[in-house]
Amino acid sequence: MSRGTMTQYNIEEIKCPQCGKIHHMKKYSFINVTEKPDMKEDILKNRVFYFNCDDCNLVAPLTYESMYLDSKKKLAICLATEETDMENLEAWDKKKGMTCRLVDNINDLKEKIMIRDNHLDDRVIELVKIQYLRQLDRELENDTLMNILFDYHGEEKCFLVFFEKKGIGRMPLNMDFYKKTEQEYANQISAHSDDSFMKVDMEWAGDIFFKRS
Repeated sequence: MSRGTMTQYNIEEIKCPQCGKIHHMKKYSFINVTEKPDMKEDILKNRVFYFNCDDCNLVAPLTYESMYLDSKKKLAICLATEETDMENLEAWDKKKGMTCRLVDNINDLKEKIMIRDNHLDDRVIELVKIQYLRQLDRELENDTLMNILFDYHGEEKCFLVFFEKKGIGRMPLNMDFYKKTEQEYANQISAHSDDSFMKVDMEWAGDIFFKRS
């Protein structure tokens, strides 16, 4: 394994924004879960990319530029910030069979990992989200949708729907509907995809869904 794809981190001082205590934390510039498989669970369980203060109990996401690589699943995810130099990612675009994704927050990073672990296509998932949300028009009359994310428990796959007032709801993922969406939108998905680090989210899916509608 080349040094360039090995898990890398720096120890940095971080001041708690709430109580001011200084913490020394690992900030990972590269995470290779093929090399260090336990780190996938650490990410999903919020033990990486999260700030925890043991003095005031503040817990908050810690977003910084990082690369996630799962060679076995052919998945590369760049957690990007405004300072990310996209030209540095071009070498990854040439890797045959590699799915490259761009995210800008921890929840989306975790979601991409879980989708791939369940052998699903995140592009289809985003199209399904849009269609599912159209069923929530009545619930959204007096509330605001904050987010919708793929989740699973064992064989049960679902979407967690985050409302401003109602809190978190759950919508089961109908796999027959997933497969139907995958078939119906196959040509559009292919036309809107390439080998670069794509940001696949509901905005990406909306360009396909609403043009077709």
